[in-house]
Amino acid sequence: MFDFIAGRSSLRPTRRTARPLALVAVVALTALGACSGDEVIDPPFRDTIVPRVQVAKGNTVADTMLSMTVNATDNIGLKRVRVLLAGGISATYDTVMTSAVTSLTVNVNIRVPNNAPLGATVNARAVAIDGAGNVSDTSRVALTVGNLEPPQAVVTSPVTGSPVVSGKSLVISFSGKARYKVRTLGYEITGAYNVKDSASFGNPLKDSVAVLDTLVVPDTVKGQIITVTPFVTDSLNQRVLGTAVQYAVQSPANATTVPIVRTGVASRLEVQDTIFVEATDPVGISVLGYEVRGLTGQLIVADSVTSTGGFSTLVRTFRSRVPVTVFPTLVTVTGFARNANGRRDVARFTSGALRLDTVSVVAGYTSPLPSGGQVADAFYFPRTDRIYLSNIERNWLEVYNLADSTFRTPIAVGSRPWGIAPWPRNRDGVMADTLLVANSGGTNLSYVDLRTGTTGREVFRYALPNIVAYSITTVRSEATDAPMTQRTVYDFSDRPQYIAATCDGANTPGAPCKDVIAVYSTTPTPGQSVPFPNQGTIRWENLTKRTSHFFFEQAIGQSVGRSDTLEIERYAAGGFGKDSILLPYKQRVSNGNGGFFDYSIVVRLDRLAFRDTTFVRGSGNFRRAVFGEGGAVLGSRAMTYDATMGFDSTPPVPVIDKGISRPIDVSDFVANTFSRVQGVGINFDGELNAVKGDSTYLFDRTLRLQGILQSRPSGGGLDFHPLNTGANSTLRTRLAFVASSEPVIDVFDTYCYRKIASIPIRDPIIGPVRATTRPNGQLVLVGATIRGVTVVALPDNFTTTCQ
Repeated sequence: MFDFIAGRSSLRPTRRTARPLALVAVVALTALGACSGDEVIDPPFRDTIVPRVQVAKGNTVADTMLSMTVNATDNIGLKRVRVLLAGGISATYDTVMTSAVTSLTVNVNIRVPNNAPLGATVNARAVAIDGAGNVSDTSRVALTVGNLEPPQAVVTSPVTGSPVVSGKSLVISFSGKARYKVRTLGYEITGAYNVKDSASFGNPLKDSVAVLDTLVVPDTVKGQIITVTPFVTDSLNQRVLGTAVQYAVQSPANATTVPIVRTGVASRLEVQDTIFVEATDPVGISVLGYEVRGLTGQLIVADSVTSTGGFSTLVRTFRSRVPVTVFPTLVTVTGFARNANGRRDVARFTSGALRLDTVSVVAGYTSPLPSGGQVADAFYFPRTDRIYLSNIERNWLEVYNLADSTFRTPIAVGSRPWGIAPWPRNRDGVMADTLLVANSGGTNLSYVDLRTGTTGREVFRYALPNIVAYSITTVRSEATDAPMTQRTVYDFSDRPQYIAATCDGANTPGAPCKDVIAVYSTTPTPGQSVPFPNQGTIRWENLTKRTSHFFFEQAIGQSVGRSDTLEIERYAAGGFGKDSILLPYKQRVSNGNGGFFDYSIVVRLDRLAFRDTTFVRGSGNFRRAVFGEGGAVLGSRAMTYDATMGFDSTPPVPVIDKGISRPIDVSDFVANTFSRVQGVGINFDGELNAVKGDSTYLFDRTLRLQGILQSRPSGGGLDFHPLNTGANSTLRTRLAFVASSEPVIDVFDTYCYRKIASIPIRDPIIGPVRATTRPNGQLVLVGATIRGVTVVALPDNFTTTCQ
């Protein structure tokens, strides 16, 4: 045996030990051979086994250190272990053994220089060398300065050890993530042959990406091992290698495999839904498909695609067309595949048992938002046969074309668009080609001309005014105890949220609209004046005359021990209208006998504002609107508004809008319902209104409760049948469609208050619900779900037993 001497390349003999005679003879013969001039290069006992080494991230240490754990082993003895650091910092750790060591575990801590950038990637490489000079494979680990998460790359499919067939295309899926965004993601192949490939990404870069790539294994590679190593480069050009995977390459003629099939289908399947099928076979997939059968086994529908068999993995997302008209209907779904050698199999569980997914076929068709985001409101425009949805996260209107169930080019509007309303024309519900959009991220309304461009275009922005309220009360001076007038300012957010379009003019059928009045709630903020942080208001804006009103009527009255007189001022923005006093602190009014008296409005301040969020919907004839106070508490208020009522003309300057609900009616509604509002609805002429909470409460325009629908609470809204008019509409139109916490839409009779149907859909509605009649007479429901927009075509033949 020999000992290593640190820092020297020579060897020295150690203590002699006894050997068997046969071994001595072999040594003697070897010595004789050497004497005859023959050089012995590889004696039979030479060590040819390479050492093994692993390096991993160490335990958490201070941000000024990098920690690693190194494990090295060898069958006879290690000589040297080296760790090299490059990238964010450069350093070397080197240890040399002076005695026979077959295993070594060492914790390496490297101090980080002060000038090293935080988050910089450090690539650590470890190698081990034994006494015979054998060098291990290189082990790698990625670290970051400051112990932040380093970039990572991983091959997700196929898993290591999977068979690969020469001459076939191998589909590799790999993913990467990086704190400083992913610029490049790729892989390199070593072993039987060498190749590199990568995908580069442009702005905006993402912090995580996934890529599919097709790799053709050459015909010449058989019976060998290939190694695939993924890598990722971030926006700082820091490159990190991931964990390598190995595949064994075999000949197609020697492969006796059958396809491995995997299916993916939702538990609730729409008639036109997606069915995912994937099959893997190293020989190659030539056919891939699915079957839908009834519970008794009869085939309902099937579909498949064919391939040349050149791909070892074939993936397809099928668009199903299940010929079912009764909902719900239970069916089974299974996937199947055939490989290039003609062997067929179906989807199975890991145990080998046949996999049949039993699903329920439901109504509707769900389309995901093309670029993601969140829908706040929706509106159907009959002349274009399109649905317009406000996407508050993308600052545009989504345009959904009902004729072919596709999304068209979105319409850019203002910041965080919320409510949508049409420009009114007359009392028959005819609307102009303009949509009004409330931009909750700003203080303006967008005018969208649907005749401009391919889908429409924003053509104008109306700047909403800054409306400020004041309370004036009499208090006693702390210094003199004399009475004094105290004026307190209350500044609210002016950002619009939900919006309804109304108009004044005659109320007869077909009468044209005069002034267009947009009624809207505001988006509250924490920066509003005390005691109103995070509370909204309700206002209207006369878009024709450019005048305003701030709804205070619901708060008229005197609080216990207080007398707060209200004053409201309008400050014009962008030249839209003029600065004005909407509610004077005091007016001089004639008493008719030659004298005068002071006229002021006294309010209860705690009832002036509304909780977040206040819902607003307008009637189909543009005469009325309904409001529902949001918030996750009970006791929400509701109000109605009639744009044709005008102002109370008692004072010289009319200040009280007679169209808004009286304060006594508002408080009476709370007493009759005491509910949390999750949505509001109004029928065509505004004679019947609804608020959705723990149940759905129906009330008339004076807030008198008419009845309760036993609906289920949820985050979704409700809507009336488009032709629902009056308190008792015709049998086929006196309907309300209410979202549920379950994946159904409940249909209620709004006169008998009975549930007459439940329409099963794929996912529960979590946003607005809109009911409309298309030009062809088809009744359609639109709702926002977690997966996108669900459109349900209804038969429009609901019946009720109540006459």
